[in-house]
Amino acid sequence: MPGTASLLLRAAGEVVHPSEEGGMRRTGMLDPVMAAQLTNDDDPALWDVAANTILADAALTGREAKDDVFVQIGSCRHWIRPHQSRWIADGGFAAPFGYDKTTTGYSFRALPNLEWSVFFKWTRSGWEPGRTGARCHLRRIAIPARTTRHLQAAVHTIWTPRSPSSKEKVVQLFGFRKKEGVWQLTATQIL
Repeated sequence: MPGTASLLLRAAGEVVHPSEEGGMRRTGMLDPVMAAQLTNDDDPALWDVAANTILADAALTGREAKDDVFVQIGSCRHWIRPHQSRWIADGGFAAPFGYDKTTTGYSFRALPNLEWSVFFKWTRSGWEPGRTGARCHLRRIAIPARTTRHLQAAVHTIWTPRSPSSKEKVVQLFGFRKKEGVWQLTATQIL
């Protein structure tokens, strides 16, 4: 991600720096607050790559925000995939949307339900654990559970009440594939 600011997950002592080529190079491992929530069915390597990729994107988007910027990262176990809904990017992923509790089924407008989540606050010098405030931008990130069984994962994110760079909520999907044993970002789409 060209131009991405350095990130510091102080709780883990993990540093993510922009590389000279404009991509990301990571040092350290998954933040222990998130790692403690994962089950044996959750692939920590996916969580590491997905969290760091999306945190870098959130820092880039929120770097000039006047209000505080937070992320909520959590695990979703119930997607609308049983209905064969697909996000067709890069060969297709299970649609990363949830069930709408106000109707009788699924909806592309429904947020994925988070089984658990953690919050981080952007401090201009890095990400630190923190809760949201009254006036803030929040990027809600839903990473699928049970990822040790799969070679692909679609992640749903939404900025609420609006994105720092627009006056609207922004939904962005991230697609990751495990290739030769390594998780990689292969698709992204703003809806």
